[in-house]
Formats: sequence, structure tokens, C-alpha cells
Amino acid sequence: MSQLRMGTKTKESPQEVLAKASAFFGPNGVGLNIIPRGENVLEFSGGGGFVRVEAEPTEKGTDIDVQSQEWNYDVKRFLSQF
Repeated sequence: MSQLRMGTKTKESPQEVLAKASAFFGPNGVGLNIIPRGENVLEFSGGGGFVRVEAEPTEKGTDIDVQSQEWNYDVKRFLSQF
């Protein structure tokens, strides 16, 4: 199983990042199930893998940390938006 961990920074808020993640990975996007994991964390599951998106607020925006198993191509596409 192929696993990946990537991150980036954005000027967007954590809420904006998680809204984009939900639209991208969720049922109307890639088609994964959404599992809320906390105020700034969403997890998506399906297709034999998962994607976990954490959006931590900083002084200048948000640090995005994404972990995945089996969805690496889509994670790279998602992070390219930022």
C-alpha cells in the first residue's frame, strides 16, 4: 500500500481549506466518505484507502498537512490548488 504525507501553506483560513477538501475528496468530488475528526481535521475513506487533511491556523494563514493511503495522485492535485 502506497502512503504519502505532504504539506503546504496558504493564506486561506482553516475553514476554507477544509471546505475545499470536502468538495474535492467528498461524495461530490472524488467520492470518498467524510469522517470529521476534530475542529481542524477531516478524514476521508473509501476505495481501500484514506485521506486525512489537517488545517492548522498560523499568524499568516494556515499550514496544511495531508496524509494518504492509495489516494496519492489526488492529494497532489488537491494541494496544487494552494
